[in-house]
Amino acid sequence: MSNPIIANIKSIPPVTRFFTISTVLVCFAIRNFSPALDSLYINFTTLLQEYALIRLVTKTGSSFQIIKVISLTILGWYRFITSFLIPSGLFPPSMSALLDTYFFYTFSNHLEAHEGKFKGNFPDYLWFIILCGTCIQITNLFIDAVTGNFARLTYFPHENLLACITYVWSRSLKNAKINLLGIIPIKAYYLPLGNLLVKLILGGPVALVDTLVGIFSGYLYLCLQSQTLPFYNLMPGAYGKYNTKKSHEGRRVGMTHIDNQEQRGGYQYEFIEDSIYDKGCLKAPIWLYHLLSYPTNTSVRTTAFTTIGKPPLISKRQEGQTNSNNNNPNSTGNTTGYSWFGNGENAFRGKGHRLGD
Repeated sequence: MSNPIIANIKSIPPVTRFFTISTVLVCFAIRNFSPALDSLYINFTTLLQEYALIRLVTKTGSSFQIIKVISLTILGWYRFITSFLIPSGLFPPSMSALLDTYFFYTFSNHLEAHEGKFKGNFPDYLWFIILCGTCIQITNLFIDAVTGNFARLTYFPHENLLACITYVWSRSLKNAKINLLGIIPIKAYYLPLGNLLVKLILGGPVALVDTLVGIFSGYLYLCLQSQTLPFYNLMPGAYGKYNTKKSHEGRRVGMTHIDNQEQRGGYQYEFIEDSIYDKGCLKAPIWLYHLLSYPTNTSVRTTAFTTIGKPPLISKRQEGQTNSNNNNPNSTGNTTGYSWFGNGENAFRGKGHRLGD
């Protein structure tokens, strides 16, 4: 008889499982064994010190010393990964470290799962993490180099990546109902703004910048996914000409009405349409599929304007969900059907006109 705990852990999608377990282990090691932070964390000052050491050894050291220093420096790049495993709440220790780990697991799991944006596709989600993580590290190093250590105490890529994942999740499930801080009911669309306010109040300017870096990285990913330039959706004519027929009134982007909306107590729920950079799918490169021994026909590259490649392979589980949606005349597309963060019974209802209909 299998252990239910082990079974539940195995049911977590692979990327989310790695980050969750690794973060817990790193937190346990830091709190109990107090390893040198430099062995897990990297910043611009550390890179400058290593560069200065390489230059010094190159000029004055032997060949063996040069090879040794360069090899250790290259091996030390693992810290670009372990930096993402250190929650900001560990310094000083607080409950926020546990909460950040939990929220990271929750939002990441919801994105990576079969019901989420990436539909359980391991390589595509891993590629998303690689691209956004790289952008986060480059942005942090740039800010650190420009502002200097006196302006920022430190930055935490874990918090950056959490903000990035939360932002992408909020864009993929805009109309889900959640409770900010467990008490304020809002739509998922407004969660990044709520997080900015909370971080500013609780963590100050440093936490605010960390959150902004994550949102910026997630926004650039969506632009790359949809093959559009930043702020493209704000340019005149980005969505083409509007149809003047009343039946196409729903082409407007942003807040609009829903046909056959439910009314509760006289209040009519508003539906938030997808922006142009919310559309598309960024497929991982083929070499990553081969490296992971994963079928290459499980997703297809799409942009806001075109479809590239053959239709993806649909699993039996996804096919069953699709057939269920097709049998429901009120369904407007594949959704999760529930919300982990609040009242989700009406989060996805309504038949608004979609962009491009």
